Amino acid sequence: MLKGCTVIILCGFVFLSFGCTKKEEGRKVVVQINAYYMSEEDLRQDLKALSIYRPDAVNDFSGRMELLNDLIEKEILLQEAQSLNLDKEERFRRTIENYWKQTLLKTLIEKKSGEISDSVYVYDNEITDYYNKLKSKDPEIKPLLDIKSRLRRFLRREKETELMRAWINDLKEKAYISINKETLKNIALD
Repeated sequence: MLKGCTVIILCGFVFLSFGCTKKEEGRKVVVQINAYYMSEEDLRQDLKALSIYRPDAVNDFSGRMELLNDLIEKEILLQEAQSLNLDKEERFRRTIENYWKQTLLKTLIEKKSGEISDSVYVYDNEITDYYNKLKSKDPEIKPLLDIKSRLRRFLRREKETELMRAWINDLKEKAYISINKETLKNIALD
């Protein structure tokens, strides 16, 4: 988890370094590193992101200075990587593309999950029916009142999953999909 968060933060710094290279009029510059200008707002956003991992460090000047020095070192390393054209290598581009795709998918699924969740309701009669099915298989099951809230959560998740699956299937039905089975058969991984 921490390694993944570090990668995400590093990617964020990569994008910030591309976006903050020109000195912008009217913005207070906190630090200049070669042609890169970090504004007060940029630093504030970075400190906010870093405060999750080091909350005490952002509360006083010496802590902020330590974090700023870390950011300066990262920026210098990023500039060196760019001067070596590492940002133009295929491996780097694929990594960024994969990160972008995964983030886009995650955002879409979260959005759709929220919409689905808002539309799902489990009625008492559904819980009772499900409980009766369980009881017919296991007469020793706890009384309905003891497990009703658990059954409601379970049935809610089942409905949400069913609606999500239906939505994905609908998207697939609307899409043009052509599979070359001969090519698929002949693919070998080295």
